[in-house]
This record gives sequence, structure tokens and C-alpha cells, in this order.
Amino acid sequence: MALLEVEDLEVYYDSEDGPVKAVDGVSFEIEAGETIGIVGESGCGKSTLAKALIGILPKNGYINGGSIRFKGEDLTEMPEKRRRELRWDEISLIAQSAMNALDPVYTIREQIIEAIDAHYPKMGRTEAQERIDEAFDLVGLDRDRQTDYPHQFSGGMRQRAMIAMSLVLEPSLILADEPTTALDVIMQDQILKRINGIQRESATAMMVITHDVAVVAETCDRVVVMYAGEVAEEGPAEFIFGEPYHPYTLGLKSAFPDIRQSSQDLVSIGGHPPDLSNPPSGCRFAERCPLATEKCTTEDPPEVIHGELRSYCHHADKIDTQLRPVASQAKTWENEASMGVSDD
Repeated sequence: MALLEVEDLEVYYDSEDGPVKAVDGVSFEIEAGETIGIVGESGCGKSTLAKALIGILPKNGYINGGSIRFKGEDLTEMPEKRRRELRWDEISLIAQSAMNALDPVYTIREQIIEAIDAHYPKMGRTEAQERIDEAFDLVGLDRDRQTDYPHQFSGGMRQRAMIAMSLVLEPSLILADEPTTALDVIMQDQILKRINGIQRESATAMMVITHDVAVVAETCDRVVVMYAGEVAEEGPAEFIFGEPYHPYTLGLKSAFPDIRQSSQDLVSIGGHPPDLSNPPSGCRFAERCPLATEKCTTEDPPEVIHGELRSYCHHADKIDTQLRPVASQAKTWENEASMGVSDD
């Protein structure tokens, strides 16, 4: 049994235009000790997925269907009291904006102590302090800075403080939502190395949520590529970034420059993701896809298996011969681009 099993999950937001289908039929698993990446453009449902897993959806958000099983328990049917017991203790969160996630009027130590007291009120102060010291050591923060306030930390230090807080109760699963957002490349590299090291040392499972493909390529064992609230492709990282079989994944891969090819065009996928309050029928990527045909706009794409890859595309059989050879060319992804693919 996997540590986390998400099956056909639907997470909607109420809006004036009707329900916004932010996560629509998503399924995947995370094994104990595994690091999985959730990637896609802004608005594809990544952060909503994390909030649903940890149970902190906003008031207008709700789980419309599906299941989230953690160690055999379905979180969607769990009383709120039980979910609070799991939060931080078994499932913790590295928030996207550390400055907003940390309380400005309490020291870093006070905030970590509060999390410890909420789950282990009988833990002695000596043991609690030892845990905080160990967490600070793991993320490379000076123990003497524990009594500082968030505003006294740099952006990178605040992010590492959030990682320390997420580790202090030794959870089984850490949700890292854009863990390196707004950090310079040097600090980003340091934090990614810390995350990898922590994952190896503690055997903690981790879900890294980001739009940055490079972050996922460096940290993750497996990758789930999301587009417009759905899974487009899923599989081991080496295959996702090696030879993917979904046009969207190919587009994302091509959008990141290869330093070995100085003459490579800057690739950008033309168009925009669809409105999820009224999503289109068929494949949601069809309007932006160079392989799209009439069938793509009317029929849901089938699941296609290529070795360890799980893809959802009507024309996955044409990826190798028609799209992959020209995926690095900018003109391939222009709005008016069409490869003349037939439904036959």
C-alpha cells in the first residue's frame, strides 16, 4: 500500500460564474520515502491540490469527489479534529511565501514550539529544544538565530526556517509548494541540495509543487504533469524529461533552454490555458496543441502507456515521428501552427 493514494480527486471553487474545476479527476500515488514533482503552468491546480491534501482549502473551495487515502485513511471523510492531528505531525507544508506564512510578532522558536505543543503537549522542553536544534542544523541555520523574528531573516533564511518547522515533528509526508520561489539561483541551489539531503537522511516522502521544470528535474524521482486541472502525463523523472509522450510535456521541456545549444530558439507555447469555470470538451490542451484534430476537441483523450509513462493523448503514436523532431522550434508552438495530423 502506498503512503498516499489520490484517486479521481475533484476540487472545485464556488464563483459568480459557477464552480471552477481547479482539480478535475486527478489520480496518483506516493510511496514512503519517495519524492514526486507536480509541474505545470500557473493556474493548473498544483497549489489547490496541496491545500486539499493538507485540508486548508479556502471557504469557497471544496472536494467534489474522489478520495485521498493517507496510510489507509481517507482524508476526504475524516473529521476535522483527526485532520488537525495529522497536520504538521504526519503531513507538513512548506508554504509558497514564507514571509506570509510566518507570524511576524513571534520569534521563529516560539512558532516551532507552538507546533510541537499542539501535538505533543507532554514533551519536555529539553527534548523540544533538541528537535529544534536538529532541524536548524539540517537546513543550515545558526542555532543562535532561533529567537529572531521573521523580518530579521533574509528570504532564503525564512524559507529554510519554514523547512525546519516542517521537519521538527518528523512527518511522513512534506508538501513543498514552490519552495524556491523568488530566491536567487545560488540560494535556490543551496535549498534544493538541503531538501535532497533531508529526504535521503529522514526517508520522508515529499511532494514538490512548482512551475519550474529545472527544480523538479533536480529533486524528484517521479513527476506528474498537470494541465488545466487534469493529469497530462505521469512517470519517472528521467522519462518525463527524456522522452515524454504528451505534447504539453514536450512544450514545457522545450521552453527551457539547453546551454549546449547556443543557437536554440526561445520556445513559448502559444495561447492560454482554458477557463476552468467552463472547460472545453475533449482534450483541454487541444487549442494550443500542434497535433490537435477534431477528435481532440470532442473526445476525452485515452490513457496511453509507454513503458513506465502514463500519458493522456489521442495522438501519442505520432509524437516520435511528427512532433519530437521539431519540438525545439519556436514556430511549432505558435497559435496558428498545425501539423496536418489526421484522425485516421
